[in-house]
Amino acid sequence: MTMPNPSWAMATVIIDELVRNGIEQVVVAPGSRSGALSMVAAGDSRLRLTVAIDERSAGFWAVGYAKAAGRAAAVLTTSGTAVANLFPAVVEASESLTPLVVVTSDRPFDLRFTGANQTIDQFEIFGRYPRFFADVFEAVDVPGENAEWRAVVCNAVAAAVNGPVHLNVGFREPLVPASDDGRDVAIPYQNDVVGRPQGEPWVRPAEAVPAVDVLELGGRDLVVAGGGASQHLVDDALDFGIPIVAEAHSNCRVPGTITTAHHLLSGGFRELVPRRVIVLGRAGLSRPLSLLIRRVPTLLVRPAAGDPTRKKLPLVEVSAFAPAEIDHSWHSAWLGAEEAARLIVDAELDRDSILTEPRAARDLWSTVPAGSVLAVGSSMPVRDLDWFAPPRNNLHVVSNRGASGIDGFISLALGAAAARQPAYGLVGDLSFFHDSNGFLSTPRPDLTLVVINNQGGGIFSFLPQAEFPEHFERVFATPAPVDLEALARAYGLEHGMVRTAAELGERLQERPTGVSILEVRTDRKDNVAVHRRITQAVVAGVGAIRGLTASPPA
Repeated sequence: MTMPNPSWAMATVIIDELVRNGIEQVVVAPGSRSGALSMVAAGDSRLRLTVAIDERSAGFWAVGYAKAAGRAAAVLTTSGTAVANLFPAVVEASESLTPLVVVTSDRPFDLRFTGANQTIDQFEIFGRYPRFFADVFEAVDVPGENAEWRAVVCNAVAAAVNGPVHLNVGFREPLVPASDDGRDVAIPYQNDVVGRPQGEPWVRPAEAVPAVDVLELGGRDLVVAGGGASQHLVDDALDFGIPIVAEAHSNCRVPGTITTAHHLLSGGFRELVPRRVIVLGRAGLSRPLSLLIRRVPTLLVRPAAGDPTRKKLPLVEVSAFAPAEIDHSWHSAWLGAEEAARLIVDAELDRDSILTEPRAARDLWSTVPAGSVLAVGSSMPVRDLDWFAPPRNNLHVVSNRGASGIDGFISLALGAAAARQPAYGLVGDLSFFHDSNGFLSTPRPDLTLVVINNQGGGIFSFLPQAEFPEHFERVFATPAPVDLEALARAYGLEHGMVRTAAELGERLQERPTGVSILEVRTDRKDNVAVHRRITQAVVAGVGAIRGLTASPPA
């Protein structure tokens, strides 16, 4: 098969081999150097194509898609600062163990380090974050190139199972399907570009040997499920009667798990202190829970993201849990405390009809239909879900909690919505504004976003910086002088203001069509008071009802 020029041949092979390795979704950011890749991808009927004008948005769109779909998308960009703009999404994918295939275009090797236009050092630009990197030089039309290109794509996609990979590909002009583009002339590519028969990948990398270790659970073991936790391990622990604290973004907060641990551990009830904590995935939404992990012997189960306690925690590979004798009285204490705390939390949230931030989070979580995907902002929104949402089945939560940045949220939510429907989101005003240009990506899937507008970064009101008012608003809270309704109109989005729980419930009964913004206005100081009131009510009420001894953690 003759190709019009070498760059077009290489682009054709790379896109074809991505498809053969299971890539179904490609996100393209416009650019000249990546023109051959973009045009081949756009013309391939096997692919879904999304176009984002901002590379940072393109990266987070692909991350959101992967978190919701459970499989990688590929991002195609041009050279130069376009590549650097992918860095936040690559970091998030790495830290949250999210598959992501990044294909960046580069100048030919002889133009690197020469001052050529739009040329920077892209070699291993993302440092240690990718699971795989390859610098693929420009095509020169020699035998064997087809096999090399296809093999490197296979190896990259295989390595993307739990994080990002990066292929940096050099392209020489012409970058269109012509031997003469009016500026540059190339000889048609003569060598073979055909893949394996029946659409098979060129190579199949060896599969990793699964873990075989079985961990016994019993006594006063407490399991904590964070982001990326294994559902089958959570199911094992539930079957054995082990208390499980399931963070809201773990996708393991099913009936039977503990949902009020933040409040209960704030009371430091001695009767609830475990002998050992087993952490699945990345946990850390609650300071009292983090303090418990510092004090109690703890095991981290792979895949785990790290050891922020600096205790040199053991990291183990576990394929299954096995039952050992449990402490029934301690288990009953946890279940009884959870039951009482859950009633108190819901009663406190239901005191007023006017929406508070915790109530908006709980009601959104509880109201959206089974099978929905819910994208959640990384700062207070995900914490409000963790601290106030009850257990439920069949809801898939995605959040940028790998690196916990507020950037890229809109694109994350749109990518998740492209993978699953119906789709909803919960986000604060600053995170919303930060990635508002994500709305320029096309096509836009259906999505309803609940935006908590408290005029700034609400989480800082819970931190020690709030006690120093002289510079607090300007340096930390940073209220943005933006009319959210006007911004929504500028992007062609539907906007509605909701003030009461009844109004929110009514609007959430409508299945998302297009992108809709539901704005909830709150006050940051009032929000802190609501949070503290509820935690205090839980500690006092559970202590009295269950006869537990409070000893607030240091």
